[in-house]
Amino acid sequence: MDSVFDSSIGYWLDGKKPELVSRFCTDTRSLHPDDCYIALITDARDGHIFLEDAKMNGASCAIVSQPKLDVDLPQFVCPDTNVAIIEMAKLARSMFTGTMIAITGSFGKTTTKDILKLLLGIEKNATFENKNGQLGVPMTLASISNGEAFAVVEVGIDSIGAIDKLVELVEPDIAILTGISKIHMLGMGSESTIAHEKSQLLLEAIKNGGHGIFPEECLRFDDCQKIQDYCEVVKKDGKDVGYHMAIQGDRYHVEVRFREEVLKFVMPRLMSSGTAQDFVLACICALECGVSSANIRERISQWKPSKWRGEIIKTSTRTYFADCYNANLTAFLNSLSQFDRLFPHGNRLFVVGALKHEEVGSGVIDDNATVFKNLPLRENDRVAIIGESMEFSMDGIDWLIFPSTLEAMEVVTNFRGVVYLKGHRHYGLERLIC
Repeated sequence: MDSVFDSSIGYWLDGKKPELVSRFCTDTRSLHPDDCYIALITDARDGHIFLEDAKMNGASCAIVSQPKLDVDLPQFVCPDTNVAIIEMAKLARSMFTGTMIAITGSFGKTTTKDILKLLLGIEKNATFENKNGQLGVPMTLASISNGEAFAVVEVGIDSIGAIDKLVELVEPDIAILTGISKIHMLGMGSESTIAHEKSQLLLEAIKNGGHGIFPEECLRFDDCQKIQDYCEVVKKDGKDVGYHMAIQGDRYHVEVRFREEVLKFVMPRLMSSGTAQDFVLACICALECGVSSANIRERISQWKPSKWRGEIIKTSTRTYFADCYNANLTAFLNSLSQFDRLFPHGNRLFVVGALKHEEVGSGVIDDNATVFKNLPLRENDRVAIIGESMEFSMDGIDWLIFPSTLEAMEVVTNFRGVVYLKGHRHYGLERLIC
């Protein structure tokens, strides 16, 4: 990674360099040991005031535009830190000789990335957590190296045109579109617009001599229909590239058809049907990259859900099913099915963060109605809704509405049994785990 700290971008203050740089970070509260802290200047804050915090929290160095001599931390000085990380990303991408894989979609990006990272056997050349936006993508790219043969980069967008610069930075060899649903509707307008924007990543891979991978349901959009001949369209029970999935006991069994082969896999117990479909996309990509079915079978057995994405957390009095990172209608229905499969009996409390208009658009009432009408409720189950009340009837259901998450704390702490937590991350439902 030393090579991205190029003299054309900046210089090391007093020639002092770090011994190691693991990755890049813009928030001192999220620093990991040996991270490089980027002191950004925005309308909201000047990151340079946190240089001492960066040092105390384990940063190995910092990228700055205003060096501070009184902070004993290696500082890479450049005219503009926002520009510097972009230039570093371009430089790292130009030097990377391996296969660049980009993942986009309305849901499942991080899960697909985590699975693909596992299947390809890579540790470093991948998006950290879910940092997939205008800053996250260049920070990921600046961190990649030829120490691994593959790189996997998530690309997320929330407005029209936001993907254009990211596509140019990533230059994917393979692009995966996980699916399209209503999300970030305030900035995107419609599902068709979302499909158009996200398909730009697949077009870039095709232009680079590679191809795209996406599920058959994306063919309902014109932009995906136009490029299907240049992509692997993964179809349920498809003859060339497809899959079949069935629940057997407490696990999903998946058959993947890849050209002339039919490969069989058993998913880990905690994997939902939606995650199993993410596995199919990652599996097709891994096979394209030359990973053997035996390695895929062995590696997928090591999978476990990442933080707040279907985790099971046990305390002395309660068990929590924490799926509270992100939410849309597709994710909700998949999550509810998973929860009911894992916890079919006993006392159950459903804590649900209502979908909001700014996320899913004008159909928010119908989407919330669909979520709540699909709650797999049994006798003695209870429901707590966080957020605005919904304009539909839930007659016969023991349910409560709370304006904010912490106002539901008493209901949770007085409950004994299994607690389902699902909602967008802005609700912070994980705060109810105690």
